[in-house]
Amino acid sequence: MKTNLERSKWFPLFILAVILLFIYNMLGNFTSVTGEVSRFLNVVSPLFYGVLISYFLYIPHQLFEKLISKIKIKFIKKRARLFATLLVLVLVAFIVTLVVSYIIPILFTSIIDLANSIPGYVVFINNLMDNIPEDQFWSSLNIVETLADNAGAMISQAFNAATIEQFAMGIISFASELLNLVLGLAISLYMLLERDRILGFFRGLSKALFKTEKRRDRVNRYIQQINKVLFTFIASKGLDSIINFVVVTTILLIFDVPYALLLGILAGVFNFIPYLGSLIAVITITLITIITGGFYQAVQVLIPLFIFQQIDGNFIEPRIMKSSLKISPILVIIAVVIGGAYFGVVGMFLAVPIAVIIKQILKEYMSYAENPEEAEAPDETTRL
Repeated sequence: MKTNLERSKWFPLFILAVILLFIYNMLGNFTSVTGEVSRFLNVVSPLFYGVLISYFLYIPHQLFEKLISKIKIKFIKKRARLFATLLVLVLVAFIVTLVVSYIIPILFTSIIDLANSIPGYVVFINNLMDNIPEDQFWSSLNIVETLADNAGAMISQAFNAATIEQFAMGIISFASELLNLVLGLAISLYMLLERDRILGFFRGLSKALFKTEKRRDRVNRYIQQINKVLFTFIASKGLDSIINFVVVTTILLIFDVPYALLLGILAGVFNFIPYLGSLIAVITITLITIITGGFYQAVQVLIPLFIFQQIDGNFIEPRIMKSSLKISPILVIIAVVIGGAYFGVVGMFLAVPIAVIIKQILKEYMSYAENPEEAEAPDETTRL
């Protein structure tokens, strides 16, 4: 008969074997697992959109609430948060109307024009490559032949290969995402209006799950860190991206660059990716400017863009964020590559804050594990 001590030696090995078997089965059915995860994410996407939108709307909502709370009328002052939520809804409705009425038609025209101009741009690049002397390094790469052989097929596949069924599925998918955004907006307004009750619920849940006060405080610190990182990244980056969109679009309009609005939106969207985003946007703008206006116009545009990027990176963005959200370039590259590989464009944009959250939690945990008695609450700044 084996003693309890002897059995206990084999028990961890048994648990490890069960875990390894479970992982093996998951890897063997990886496609079905990722399919289930994708379906689950589609179901909860309105909640996901609601959280994101609430971070964007929190700053104007808080500003409206402070202004309304100063009104001396008791009925209005007592319901400051409700009226602030209604004002935010009016602001969102105004922005959506402006975008649908003016921006989307210009974008649609720019996209159609760009698509129709691609064959001409391919010819321009071919002519440019033909003028390179034969003894240059570039001539040995056979770029001209490659473009000539593949450009037509690529363009045809991109714009003509879509079937009616695929077109219909695209419309259904777009309508589904639009509905999720509308539901997300409704959820975000509810979260802004009832945020005290939501926080109270999670505090009560924390007390029910964690009996010791020290553990509750530790979990609350983690939650505060997650909230701070998300708010700093999403809200502050959102405001900075709007500034990027306005300034870059203005620069492109001044120099009469085609597709200025489309490229300005591109610069604002990619600003959400630290380091890489601005670089990708500037390279794209420079290439399109070279193709459409030549090298001289590209240099004219590149100089003010470079100056603005320096001002934004060193003065505007740090003052908007207030707290420091320093991220290693290597961490950014790894996070963006992994996020893009598994979750597409959305994964690229969300990979950085998720990576920051994971790293911050690991740092807090390691600090607590090394010295649990002297572990203090994290600083106001989130330094990585």
